[in-house]
Amino acid sequence: MVSFRNIIAGTIALAAPAMAALTSTQIADTLKTLTARSQALQAPAQQITIINGPLIVVGLGPFPQIIQGFTEIITITTAAIPEIVATPRFELDADRKTVADAFREFVRVHQVLLNILIGKAGLFQTVPIIGQPVAAVLRQLESVVDSAAFALIDVVAGTNGVPEQANSLGNTIGIAIESYEGLQVTKRENVIPAAAIKAAPIGRRAQMIAA
Repeated sequence: MVSFRNIIAGTIALAAPAMAALTSTQIADTLKTLTARSQALQAPAQQITIINGPLIVVGLGPFPQIIQGFTEIITITTAAIPEIVATPRFELDADRKTVADAFREFVRVHQVLLNILIGKAGLFQTVPIIGQPVAAVLRQLESVVDSAAFALIDVVAGTNGVPEQANSLGNTIGIAIESYEGLQVTKRENVIPAAAIKAAPIGRRAQMIAA
C-alpha cells in the first residue's frame, strides 16, 4: 500500500527542491508554536458577546483578531508540512514520544479554543454575516490540519495515540464548522447599508447590525 506521506512527497518532489529532514525537537517546537498561538486566541474568543460579535462587519470586535490568528496558524502549518513529509520515520521511541507529546498538547489547547467558539456560535442565530467568514477560515484550518496529521502519523509510525488525537481534533473542527455554517439568514425588509453602519458611533454599530 502506498502511504499518504509517499503520495505527498512525490508531489512535492516534482514541484520544489528537496526539503531537509527535521529532528523530533524541531517538529515539537513547531507544534509548541501552534499551541501558543491557539492559547493566545482563547481570551479574545471568551470575550465574544452578542454586542461585539456583529462588529465583524466593520472589522472590529474579537472575530477579526481570531480569524487573523487562525490564518497565521494555517500559514505556519502549511509551511511545516513539506518538511515533516521529508522527514524519515523516527526509529527511536524517545523521538516519537517527543513529537507525540507536543501534538497531544496542541490538540488539547486547540480543542479548548474551538469549543469556546462552538459555544459562542449560539449567540448569533440572527446575525448570519458572522458565520461565513468564521466557517471559511475553519474549513482552511481543517484542510491543513488533516494534511499535517497524516504526515505526523507517518513520522511516528502511528504510535503514542497520535491517530486518535488527530481524529478527535478533526471531529471538533468539523463541529465548529457546522456551528458557524448553520447560522440562519434572517429575512429583513430594511437592511442597513454597511457604509451607514461604519459611519455610526461604535456603541451604536452593533445595535444597527442586529436590528
